[in-house]
Amino acid sequence: MKVMQKNMLEFMDEGDMRFVIPAYQRLYSWNETQCEELWLDILRAARGKRNHFLGTVLYNVVYEGEVPDHIEIIDGQQRLTSVSLIILALARHLESHPQPSGGDAIDAATLVSRYLVLGDVDERPITKLLPSHYDAGSYDAAIRRETGNPVSSITKNLAFFQEKMAGDDFDHGQLLEGLRRLTTIFVEVDDYRDAQPIFESVNSKGVPLNVADMVRNYLLLTESHDEQTRLFEEYWKVSQEMFAPDPGSLKLNTGIKSWLAIRLKGARIQSAEQTYASFKKYVEDVYQGDKEPILRELRGFCLMWAENYRYHGVKKYRSGSDWAKLGAPALTSGYKLKKADNEEYAREFREKLRNADSRW
Repeated sequence: MKVMQKNMLEFMDEGDMRFVIPAYQRLYSWNETQCEELWLDILRAARGKRNHFLGTVLYNVVYEGEVPDHIEIIDGQQRLTSVSLIILALARHLESHPQPSGGDAIDAATLVSRYLVLGDVDERPITKLLPSHYDAGSYDAAIRRETGNPVSSITKNLAFFQEKMAGDDFDHGQLLEGLRRLTTIFVEVDDYRDAQPIFESVNSKGVPLNVADMVRNYLLLTESHDEQTRLFEEYWKVSQEMFAPDPGSLKLNTGIKSWLAIRLKGARIQSAEQTYASFKKYVEDVYQGDKEPILRELRGFCLMWAENYRYHGVKKYRSGSDWAKLGAPALTSGYKLKKADNEEYAREFREKLRNADSRW
């Protein structure tokens, strides 16, 4: 493991590897308030001629054989994406407000080539930052000057930063000075198994992740990049999309909590911290098996649980306890447990409701 302190722009300007946000990562979700705080912090750093601590970035260098291929951002995508959007907005501003050459002058093309784009293939830019598939389209559209998803935080926050630079009193030199003062702690992990405890420690401070975020990262973080992508696409993404729209993953959090209460024989779990701690305790001390069956089981449970949100009349199954009893027996670490791998049953159940009620 390597730990270093450097400026965010230095990190973004190093080498020709892409910064890849893994498939399992949550959406880029910073709102206007967080962008405003970052904007003010940058300007304060410039005015006070002092560094501003941006936080920690946790990453892993992924190799193709023996050759470094890309940098996987395990934690820090919100800050890295926001800084990239500020640089993109500044590049757009400098295109329409070119500065005299000389001194510390910088032009739009230099900003783009150093921090945003590695090159192009068939006239399509290869962006230095590759967001997760949820955000990739909006970010690519922003780079290509195309219309992005209007509800995407990437689209909205780029517009926010562009509006900040539209005023007559905007000083691009001051903004650049502040960006150069964004001090960050970068932690490179050599082994995925080292990443989870560091990730939890980093995220115990500041804005906490929700239960779904922590559970997802716990189940996927220690796997290889390809395995992360497969497990996310096959299980977690399906579970997550069953509840859409679900701002803050509130419904998915409730589903996980209910599944866990069944597994722990009706234990009362109150807070998010208790839920995650209980989840880890169950997986590591009771289950003690591979993580893929857990993901499969959660997917099956979520399929059933999602119907509780879509059809409030399914009161019999609201607690999930009756549904869990219908699971097929499975040997798990020597225990014969009721396995919630019931996608087929859930579909049959949903079809019965559809026949009885046209709203389905």
